[in-house]
This record gives sequence, structure tokens and C-alpha cells, in this order.
Amino acid sequence: MEIKGDEIRRRMIEHDLLDPGGFVLAGARITGQLDLSDVVAKKPLVLRDCTTDQPVLLDRAQFSQLDLRGLTAPSVHARGLSVEHNLSLSGARLETIDALHMRIGGSVYLDDGFHASGSVTLSGSQISAVLSCVGARFEDGLFVVDLRVGDGIFLSQGCHVSGGGRHASVRMRGTRVDGQLVLREGRFSSPEVALDLRHVRVGKELFLPFEGVEGKAQLEGLTYESLARDATLDEWLSFLATRTLRYSTQPWVQLAAAHQAAGHERDVRRIRVAQQRDLRRRGQLSRWGRLWHLIRGVTVGHGYRPGLALVWLAGVLAVSVGVVLISGAVRCSTVEQVGYALNVATPLVKVDAARCTVDAGASAGQVVLAATWLLQILAWAFATLFVAGFTGLVRRNA
Repeated sequence: MEIKGDEIRRRMIEHDLLDPGGFVLAGARITGQLDLSDVVAKKPLVLRDCTTDQPVLLDRAQFSQLDLRGLTAPSVHARGLSVEHNLSLSGARLETIDALHMRIGGSVYLDDGFHASGSVTLSGSQISAVLSCVGARFEDGLFVVDLRVGDGIFLSQGCHVSGGGRHASVRMRGTRVDGQLVLREGRFSSPEVALDLRHVRVGKELFLPFEGVEGKAQLEGLTYESLARDATLDEWLSFLATRTLRYSTQPWVQLAAAHQAAGHERDVRRIRVAQQRDLRRRGQLSRWGRLWHLIRGVTVGHGYRPGLALVWLAGVLAVSVGVVLISGAVRCSTVEQVGYALNVATPLVKVDAARCTVDAGASAGQVVLAATWLLQILAWAFATLFVAGFTGLVRRNA
């Protein structure tokens, strides 16, 4: 069956004469261009499994429902399209979709074998229910910048997005999802950036398994309300440290906040320490700043592992005892020599070692005196770091 595009336009313009079910056509070949730009028809348009050799034009058109399932066409242009209920392109075969600033009262379905050999752009649109791309294939990127979605976005269960040119394969920057963002069993591949989720706001759950991400990701500004699903904490720590383009504080803070809200205090400390390691490796620190950062990390775990300072303090005491015992320059019993070593090194403990004397005239005695002065400085430093780190940790957890 063949029908001219002009005939479909005429019937939609004269929509008052249509059946309440709207204009329904299945398996037809549309000749000429189907141009429905600026058509206002408060009834459904259903063109299932239809084919056309020319782009379908829907700019600024208005329908109660638009069903283009199985459509085969070079492209669909739908800037400013308004649909009261659902827009379906399930199973469609297209080159490109240019659909900026749509207003959809229901859901948008690009699923069930949908295939686009070129780019698909839905940026700036508002979708009241869901955007479903389950099982779809996008060969030159999916661009949904500044999208507003009510219930959820599903790029899942076999959804494959590749390409994207100079942009990410999935470019979702600034999108707000009141419900779920689900990327479970999806595949997103690019030699450069596979996922651009900058400043995306997810109102409920985020389902993001990293094994489907083949390329880098941009996560700066991504927020979600609860613990992200489908990836372990170890996978998150590895991904943030190695698979993002550059160091950024916010993704680490967001991950820690989610675990903090869930009451996972030990995991929060792990996240904070991993964040500081990433900062030292990729952050913009001066040479001295990087050195001091390293010292803080080794000694107190950047304030999240103050117990490390006690380990270092114990090491200082052990070295002090070793120096005194090996030198032979301290005159008293072995037990008293140990007490003397602890006295001169530790700022916390004093034991009776009054009978001990140091042969300051001998070179070994001079080494003992110099070493114990240095060790006492280190002991005081580690004790102070422990107290400061422990106090700070208590304040953060209060």
C-alpha cells in the first residue's frame, strides 16, 4: 500500500473529521515527504511499520499520541514537538533524530530493536514518565543534555551506544531524573569519553555497572540520593581513580555522602583516603604541597587513620631502645637501659632510669645523645599528629 505524505498531512489538519482513534496506518509506503510541521491535531497519529525515502518532519507539531513503531526513514526532525501521551519509535530504523525541546506528557520509547546509524538528539526536552532505550543501538551517540524526566531513564538490557564524535557517546550533562537512572546491562563505548554524566541529578536510585563502560567517564556534579547499585565500593574507588578524565573532588564527596547516609562509617574513611591518594596523583599540587600531602598520608592517613601515628611512635621507641642497647655507651643494667631509651624518646611515658649515665666523651655516647634528641622530636611529632588526627576524626563523626 502506498500513500502520499501530503495526504497524511491533509487528514491530520482536518482532524475533526477523524475517528476518535485518530489516523491509523500499518505497513504502508509513504511517497513524497511526510511534513507535519506545525500541525495541531489533538488526536493520535499511528504509522506502524511504514517506510519512506525522505526525512519525516514533525517540528512544532502537536498530537495526543504519536506511534511510529517500526518506521524506516532517513531521519526524524521533531524540534518543539508536543505529545500529550506517548511517543513511540520502538523498532524504528533511522539515520538520525533531531528532537530538541520536545514536550512529552507520557513516555518516549526508543527500544525493542530501535537502531540509529547516526546521532540521536533529545536535548532540552521534557518527558513526564520514562525514556526507554532498552535493547536499542545508537551508532553515533545519544545526546540528552538538560533533559527533564519524571520516572526514569533506561539505557539497559542490551542498549549499546557508541560513537559521539568529539562528544561522549552518551552525553547527559545537566539532565534531571526524578526517579531512576538505569544503565544495567548496557554497553557504552568510545575511544575517548563513553559517559558524560556531569551535573546529572538522580532523584532515586542509580544503577551503574562499570563493566559496560568502555572508555572514560565524566562524573563531576553527578548526584544521587541513595547508594549506587550494581557496583561494589572497590569498583567505585578504582573507577574514580583510573577511569575519570581528571581529578575532581565532587564525585568522591558524593560517594562518601551516600555511604555516610547509609551508616557505613568504615567505608567513608576508605573513600576519603582513596580520594586523597587520587588528589596526590592527579590533583594540581605544588611540589612541596605534594610532599606534605604524602607525609600526611603516610603518618595519619590524611586524618582518617590517626592510629598510623601510634605505629610510627612505636617505631621511634623501638629505634631508641635499639640505639641505646647497641651503642654500649649507656652505663646501667639492660632493663634500666630500656627505661633510659623510653625516657629520652617518648613524650608520654617516664620510667625510673636515674642510675644510667652516658659516656659523652666516647664517640658512641655522642651518637646516642644526638640520636635520642632527634628521636624525641619525632616522638613528639607523632604523638601530636595522633591527637590532632583523632580529635579531627571525632569532630567529623559527631
